[in-house]
Amino acid sequence: MAKIKKALGNFMNGIDKDPRICLSHIGLFSVLLHLREKHEGKEPFPIKREQLMKSAKISSTATYFKILRQLHEYGYIHYYPTFNRMSQSKVQIPLNQ
Repeated sequence: MAKIKKALGNFMNGIDKDPRICLSHIGLFSVLLHLREKHEGKEPFPIKREQLMKSAKISSTATYFKILRQLHEYGYIHYYPTFNRMSQSKVQIPLNQ
């Protein structure tokens, strides 16, 4: 639980000063944080696009990938995509931002 608080605290401190972050980023990050907890903190953890989109209330696949890519580019997450339909992409949430 302490790691979740640290990750959330780092994210909240970062977005206060980051004008690029919108509500979709916050929604997707919070879902990823919850998913990390469900995987007992093991990282990187697998993600499912359909599940994340539904939970983060993102209806467009293009928006989902844009937001996920931006969170990665901005340093809030590490995204490890897979282009193999038989395996899942993975995400890691860095704790030392």
